[in-house]
Formats: sequence, C-alpha cells, structure tokens
Amino acid sequence: MSFVWPTALPDFAAAMKAAEALGVSEYDFFRLAFRRWSGREAEEKALERFFVAYMFQQNVPVWVRHFSREVLSRDAAGKLDAAELGALKYRRHPPPHRNGPLYIGLMGAMMVLYCVALLDISYDPQTSAPMPCYGGPGLKVIAEMAYAVSGKEPPNCENFKNPR
Repeated sequence: MSFVWPTALPDFAAAMKAAEALGVSEYDFFRLAFRRWSGREAEEKALERFFVAYMFQQNVPVWVRHFSREVLSRDAAGKLDAAELGALKYRRHPPPHRNGPLYIGLMGAMMVLYCVALLDISYDPQTSAPMPCYGGPGLKVIAEMAYAVSGKEPPNCENFKNPR
C-alpha cells in the first residue's frame, strides 16, 4: 500500500516555500497574506482556524494561495523585495542570549581592571627597556599631532637621555 499525497499539497508546499523566501514564519505569512488580500489585519481567532486547517488538513485558503504564487513568481524572477511586500513587519528577531547582560558586565569589568593596571605602569630608565625619545608618553604619531596642534616645539631629546 503506497501513500498518496493530497491534491492540496502543491499549494501547501508553495505556502511553505513562499514563507521561507520572505523569511517569516508560516503563521505570519498567513497574517501578511490576509492583510494584502483584504486590506486589514486578520482577527486572531479566524486566522487560527485557517492556520489549523492548513497545518492538519493542508487546506490552503485562496488568499494564501494567491500570495504564495505572487511571492514565488517574484522570487523566480529575482524581483522579490520583502520590504515592498510588508514582510519586514513580521520578521522575528532572535531573543538576546540569556546571559548577554552578564557577558557585557564582565567585559566592562575586565576593561576597567585593565585600565587600572595600566595606571601602575611607569618607565624607569635604569631597569626598563630603552624607549625612543619623542617628547611624551604614548604613541609618537599622537605626540606629534598634539605638538602640531598646540603650536609648541617638541622637547629636545638630549634633555631626556639617561647618562649611564
């Protein structure tokens, strides 16, 4: 005994593919199709009845069938624009990770600890590795820009050399 697919399966499969092409759930696809067909939002109870019949008996309402064909023909032609069809309103964004605030807090605490640790760093010419003289702490490019903006001359490196 072989299984025979119901005749409504092509419409059922078309609705699934169209919802996937728009990036919305099938239920939201029904909601969008009804809005485009009638010009108003569907009542939840009525929409649920249609969707239950779709899920369990594969009955596809005419307005879903029509919208599925429109979406799939646009997709085949390479002209499918989810925003133009109003699907962006129905796209679901994944919920944030449940430990997201904890991770952000830990990252912030690590940055504060790193900055506090940097406050304790000092340069001792006797024990530290030699550094080039550019007249200030930090990057040479930043120091040169600071002196250029201030209009002052950079200090003479001879004043900073450590006689050994």
